[in-house]
Amino acid sequence: MKPSEDGNFWHDTGEFLPRRFSKENTKKGRTLSKMEMLILYSPDIPCDESGQRMWWAFLIASLVTFFGGLFIILLGRTLRYIWSVCCECVMEKKNINATDCPGEGKGEENVELTVDWTTSVKDWAGVMICAQNTTGRMLVVLVFILSIGGLIIYFINSSDPIESCPNFSTDYTLQVDMVFNIFFLLYFGLRFIAANDKLKFWLEVNSIVDFFTVPPIFVSMYLNRSWLGMRFLRALRLIQISEILQFLNVVKTRDSIKLVNLCSIFISTWLTGAGFIHLVENSGDPWKNFENSQSLSYGECLYLLMVTMSMVGYGDIYAKTDLGRIFMVFFILGGLAMFARYVPEIAAILLNRQKYGGTYNMTPGRNAIKYICFKLFLFVFVILY
Repeated sequence: MKPSEDGNFWHDTGEFLPRRFSKENTKKGRTLSKMEMLILYSPDIPCDESGQRMWWAFLIASLVTFFGGLFIILLGRTLRYIWSVCCECVMEKKNINATDCPGEGKGEENVELTVDWTTSVKDWAGVMICAQNTTGRMLVVLVFILSIGGLIIYFINSSDPIESCPNFSTDYTLQVDMVFNIFFLLYFGLRFIAANDKLKFWLEVNSIVDFFTVPPIFVSMYLNRSWLGMRFLRALRLIQISEILQFLNVVKTRDSIKLVNLCSIFISTWLTGAGFIHLVENSGDPWKNFENSQSLSYGECLYLLMVTMSMVGYGDIYAKTDLGRIFMVFFILGGLAMFARYVPEIAAILLNRQKYGGTYNMTPGRNAIKYICFKLFLFVFVILY
């Protein structure tokens, strides 16, 4: 059922709703009904004449994936605990009765084969994600490169509306992003197999990034609609750049590793915060029917957070939405502490140079004793003559 302009309802026949109300209704001062408030009319979506937003479908897909998996993991732990308690009771009874069941050895062999098979798969997955061989290192580096590629696609799409209806057959960025997310999904499964503690793995930062970036792309294909959403979380992958550079033997010294770590944490936090401000400010508050949104580019959001962290605060750009203002309150507290700590350390590493921090390399192929004797001979020769 959809609301008409006169307040009545008609069945959904596939036709779009009118974008604006007529002048008669405006003059009468008719208030919006509850159904119209649920639809959340907004003319900012060029693909939907009714102005209905579907952001909640993308967000629900991520939340269901996260909490559903969390529930399954906790349920599995509970059942395993109950099973272990029951097995202990059964073993105690067997020890008291001292009886053997027929065919018990065959069952133990099957259990051992199963354990050996699962253990071998788990060990193989652990070797792959820990980069203990050449293939594993290539895989880790490839995941990092694709994460950077997905972040670049986000930068390109940030100039488009937050929610739109692109054509998948003609939008090459959407196609490339789909391929990237399929690869991330496979890599997520590999990491899940190798994880010893499934609960800890489920709550890791990289797992949270996958929950809010991978499922929405499949929802996008199903609804034929794109939502920029949480794709800015890919910037958190930049924290792993120090590990990647160590795999490639690019950084070796303690100071260089520390410098890369500081820069990666600072830049990833900056980019992630700017992405959240870009999302909420260009969307608006849901409880205000998205009417308090403002148009901000991603570059302007980066500028806003930088002047906020540095406590300059020009005031030319500021958050207008309630979500944006709440986020800025907490970001000021954390961002100021991060700016005050990381920037001086980065400057100290870049500017300070050890006076005797170099290395001494002896010239190869030269005999030290002959060299010293030759110098003494020249010294004596100069004194005598």
